[in-house]
Amino acid sequence: MALGALNLSRRAAAARQKSGEQPGLAFRTAWGNLRRVEGGDIIKRLKPWGGAVLAGLVWTLAFPHAALALAGWLAPALLVALCHGPRLRRVFALGYVAGLAQGLSSLYWVLLIPYPPGAVAGWLALSAYCALYPAVWVWFCWWRFPARDVSGLAEVWLRLRHLPWRDRILWPLQCALGWVALEQLRGWLLTGFPWNYLAHSQLDLMPLALVASLTGVLGVSLLVAWGSMSFLVATTGSVHLRGRERWRRMGLDAGPVLGFMVVLLGLAWWQVEAWEKQLKPRGTVRIAMVQPSIPQQVIWESYGSRERMIERWELLRELTIEAARMEPDVIIWPEASAPLSATRDANGGVELYPIDELARTLGVPMIVGADEAVLDRQGNRRMARNSCFHLDANGTLQASYSKQHLVMFGEYVPFGELLPFLKKLAPVGTFTAGEGPVLFDLGGVKVAPVICFEDVLPSLVRRAAVEEADFILNLTNDGWFGESNQQWQHARAAAFRAIETGRPLVRCTNNGLTCWVDWRGRIHRLEKGSIYEKGVRIMELPVMDAAGAGATFHQRTGDWLGWACVLASGAFAAARWRPKKDSAGEADMA
Repeated sequence: MALGALNLSRRAAAARQKSGEQPGLAFRTAWGNLRRVEGGDIIKRLKPWGGAVLAGLVWTLAFPHAALALAGWLAPALLVALCHGPRLRRVFALGYVAGLAQGLSSLYWVLLIPYPPGAVAGWLALSAYCALYPAVWVWFCWWRFPARDVSGLAEVWLRLRHLPWRDRILWPLQCALGWVALEQLRGWLLTGFPWNYLAHSQLDLMPLALVASLTGVLGVSLLVAWGSMSFLVATTGSVHLRGRERWRRMGLDAGPVLGFMVVLLGLAWWQVEAWEKQLKPRGTVRIAMVQPSIPQQVIWESYGSRERMIERWELLRELTIEAARMEPDVIIWPEASAPLSATRDANGGVELYPIDELARTLGVPMIVGADEAVLDRQGNRRMARNSCFHLDANGTLQASYSKQHLVMFGEYVPFGELLPFLKKLAPVGTFTAGEGPVLFDLGGVKVAPVICFEDVLPSLVRRAAVEEADFILNLTNDGWFGESNQQWQHARAAAFRAIETGRPLVRCTNNGLTCWVDWRGRIHRLEKGSIYEKGVRIMELPVMDAAGAGATFHQRTGDWLGWACVLASGAFAAARWRPKKDSAGEADMA
């Protein structure tokens, strides 16, 4: 096209030269024609990719700091509308670009890990991996579109006008089921990354968030994705109508999802209200949580520097003494905060000096996060675990818990022995997973501890929050990621565990959101200034007789919805599959 324009301009310039026009003017005219044609062609080619990037960035706005719930409702519809092409390969590529834009912008905090080579590699790799899921989703949506012999987006909207009502209802539902199926798989494959689910953007919409007490967090994602796609069909399929007829058409298309949503929200609200009426207050527990806000780089340096180690200990000691003056029932330290590793000998005895002496001196029970070295009979380290320890007011160890779900490249390097270069990207030790949930007993108050990212894993927390548990305790260190959106994204994801289990969630962090979450998912912040400021957070946690009230529906039935959506999406795909030779239209969309 550009060469043709150039030749045309050259001929025009030659004609002008014969007629006596200036050569410079002819050249400028030719160059202007070329720029207009090339510029228009470039813009036309880049426009779909720019739309895909826009869809990904709007999706990012659904999560902190922006945390715009409306962006969560817009994201699925925008992804489908802006990631369309005449062939499914093009659809997949556009969806991947949208997912990459969302991943790179919402997971930027990975770059703040204080090890630049691994941080950059991790940011790019994690974003590239997560981008596969929206790419597969938009591919699935357009593959499932009822009319296959369409090429342009305008033709798609034209077809929507004439689709049978059944297809206008089923297509958005199938798309929503596919969305939830992919969130389920992302939270399970490769040890799982259940981060920034669509539901997490709706935490502040309390009636909607409470649906998680029935279905788990993925039920909220299902409603949002279904509502978004139904809105897309209802608006685009009725754009040619006017007045009452248009509203009638939109009501027919969006009515089923709105009706289902009203019923489910009503059931969730009724369940929570009925459950709360059966709760019997048993008093309160006064909790002092130490937030040292120690940068991860300083933590690493302290392992090789006695001076740094002493600085860490003195800071924790001073904050713990300050906490003891507030007369708490228990003092809590965050994940891996103890400067020295706890050691467990071959007989099971644990050495926690000088922390046990500090608890004994202050006369206050403590729960402390610390790395644990497990020794063999010769005194050599056999394994390392990420653990927490419960000490009574005499400094005697009462119980311990070791993290069950380890993070790749954070606590172990997969295939590190076979591929040693991977350890250079992530210079971490090799930890061993714990064996199961444990309950700590604080004078009759039962605590279910989880560590680090375990509080974003619905199935793990559900197993930990047994009927006897009064609250869930999460010890975490988000200092790896500086002062960023990560702390907020983590807290909002974790808040759904309180809704799902009907148990309050208490979070003690190195830096970030040290807070507690009630069983309605409301985050109660404890700091007076910056969430990243070091200090002591004190709280009075109401203790209820939750055992008498029973468990939420989700706590009783488990994470069934995600796998049901995986099976349903697989069934839809199998029913739709046809050899290419069966349909000329399918060849156009292959």
